Amino acid sequence: MQPETYKDFYTNESDVYHSSRYDGLYGRLFQHLHHEILTEMLKKTSTDKVLEVACGTGHTSTLLSDLGIKSTACDLTPAMMDKAKARLAGKDTIPEFMEADAFNLPFEDNSFGVLISTRFLHLFAMDKQEELFAEFNRVLKPGGHLIVDFDNWSSRWLMAVPYLFYNLVKYQRIAPFSIYNKITKTKSMLLTNGIKPIETQGIGGTHLILPSMVSFDLGLKLGRAHKSLPLRIIAEQFAILGQKQ
Repeated sequence: MQPETYKDFYTNESDVYHSSRYDGLYGRLFQHLHHEILTEMLKKTSTDKVLEVACGTGHTSTLLSDLGIKSTACDLTPAMMDKAKARLAGKDTIPEFMEADAFNLPFEDNSFGVLISTRFLHLFAMDKQEELFAEFNRVLKPGGHLIVDFDNWSSRWLMAVPYLFYNLVKYQRIAPFSIYNKITKTKSMLLTNGIKPIETQGIGGTHLILPSMVSFDLGLKLGRAHKSLPLRIIAEQFAILGQKQ
């Protein structure tokens, strides 16, 4: 899709985007697990001049704010950022929001110590992901850190039946549009674009709904076991912490 097509889609989606993804049982579980992993990774960075790319309705912006991290948050769609601003209203630390195209960020080279982009890369084919990695590298300072996540290829196929059931019940569709990444290939793409992978962690999985129905704490405990191997191969997503060389 062209940028304006994405913009139109997410403008129409903005009213229901956050609730459809994070208000249900699994959405709340995923958000908790995701925020835990992002927090762990952020603690390994300097959090000096943080840029969030594709901030959407504020899922990650809220975490940065709660951690007291001052950031610049950008998105292609003003309607999505309006929801993020409303969600963050009254907090002590508020990002500076601005409209921007992730493929052509309006910042000088070597501007940020940390760049974080979540729930975004899965929208793009591998060649476009490489373009994004190159642009992220451009605006990062030497030695700066990149935190990104991806939909997990191995989980998509090993857990095909639970994902099918979840999408039919939750969204009345067979599957969302998504690009599924292999961890090894993704690390290789990052290296090619000047980012050395430091750490990889798995995030969530719709099969965790069942234990969460018994106990949310049980769902969290089992979800945390998906951060690393062997259960990482069936995690819904994986996050990578990398460093610009």
